[in-house]
Amino acid sequence: MMTTLLEDPTPIIVFGVLAEAILAAILVRTRRGVLLWPMAGVLAVVAIGVIVERLVVTERERVEAAIYGAARAVEENDRDGVATFLARSASDVLRRATYYMGRLKFSSVTLRSMEITINELTSPPTAQATFFAKADFTDRQGEYMYPSYPANFTVELVREDGVWKIRSAEDDNLSPLMRDIR
Repeated sequence: MMTTLLEDPTPIIVFGVLAEAILAAILVRTRRGVLLWPMAGVLAVVAIGVIVERLVVTERERVEAAIYGAARAVEENDRDGVATFLARSASDVLRRATYYMGRLKFSSVTLRSMEITINELTSPPTAQATFFAKADFTDRQGEYMYPSYPANFTVELVREDGVWKIRSAEDDNLSPLMRDIR
C-alpha cells in the first residue's frame, strides 16, 4: 500500500477531492466558517502527499525508467545510448540491437501495460517487466514491407552498481524480419 502511494498520486488526490467535497457539503449545510480550517488542512495534506510522491523514486520506478530510457534511445536511433541500458552479460541483446539499428531507422517506440516484478532476494537483485511495445520504422534495405513491429515483451533486468540494466529481452512476435538475427 505504501509503495502504491509513492508511485501514483491518484489515491492521494482522490482522498483529497472526497474529503474536500464532504467538508464543502457540511460547510454549505451548516454555514460555519470554522470548517475552512479543516478544508485547508486537507489541502495541505494532499499537497504534501503529492510532493512526497514526486520526490521519492521507488525501485519499480527505477526499473521502468531503465526500460523507457532504452526505448527512447531506440527511438532516437542511438546505438551507444541503447548500450548504456544493457547489463554487461547482455551480449545477445546488444548483438540484436546493433543488427536492427543498423538495418532499421526507427521513428517511434510506444510502450504500454507495463507490469514489473522485483526480486530483491537474488544476488544481485533482479526484475522482470512485461509490456506491449510497438516500434515504427523504415527498413533501410527496403525489403521489409511492414512499417511497424508490435509485440508483447518480457525483459529481465539486473541491478549492476546500483543501476537497473537490461539482461535479456524476448518478444512473442513471429515476424520473419525479427527472426533473422535470433
